[in-house]
Order: sequence, then structure tokens, then C-alpha cells
Amino acid sequence: MYELDDLVLFELPVYADVDALSRRVRPRWRGWTRREDDLWLVAAEVDPDPADLSTLLREVEAFVADEGLLAIRFCLDGRFHVMEAPALERAA
Repeated sequence: MYELDDLVLFELPVYADVDALSRRVRPRWRGWTRREDDLWLVAAEVDPDPADLSTLLREVEAFVADEGLLAIRFCLDGRFHVMEAPALERAA
């Protein structure tokens, strides 16, 4: 059975977004923030239960939409992924 890493890294371009995301995911998920080169990292530790990871990703997806961001990158298990804001349903 394949085990996931217990740490997810989210990349954000400006500190204001880092502060907002940190407030949103703490205290449910422990972690840290750090600046590397010209971007900020927000780390979140997840439980081994896959439901915890999916809950975190849904929470961050909602953050991306609420903050008006188009997308952010995140790293999970050494692979980078792009999380886009959820598509808005349009009235017909």
C-alpha cells in the first residue's frame, strides 16, 4: 500500500495571501510558513487518513476562490499540482 507524505506545501506569491491562508487552515492543521526566493510557502501537516487530506484540499480550494486567485501551486509527495479556483456556475 502506498503511503502519502504527511506534509503539503502551498506556494503563494504575496505575504497577504500567506497570512490569510494560515488563518484559514490553523489550528486544524499544524505547519509553518517560509519565504523561498520570490514566493511564500505555507505547509500543512495532514493525518494518515485520506479524508484529512481531501478536507484540507477542499478548504484551500475555497480559499483560492474566496481570495479571487486564479490558481496556486502545491506540492504533495514530491509532485507539483495546480489548484484552480472552482468554476462558477453560470445561469443559462
